[in-house]
Amino acid sequence: MNKITRGCAYFLLYTTPIQLIFLLWVLNLIISSDFTIISLSTDMFVNQKLPWFKAWIYSWFWNAWLDFWWQYPAFIMISIKTILNYLLGVWLFRIANTREIRLR
Repeated sequence: MNKITRGCAYFLLYTTPIQLIFLLWVLNLIISSDFTIISLSTDMFVNQKLPWFKAWIYSWFWNAWLDFWWQYPAFIMISIKTILNYLLGVWLFRIANTREIRLR
């Protein structure tokens, strides 16, 4: 169980730079266009930059659920997700280290 916890923590921490790249991509789009941080929804971003992804993800998930989450501003949602992803990874590492110390 400790290896699974540590593996999830590594996965969360190693994907944080990828999310930062997406965050910078959205910020670049906001700066270079007429969008503001509030006006660029995740749905508009995906429609403009990743139309193939939207078609694929809508075939896998419940459409009303995706519509609900994708109505929010992309920059804010990606920022929150990146922060929570990082904090969850750090927390899982602490749990894995505590379990490892207890086992010794």
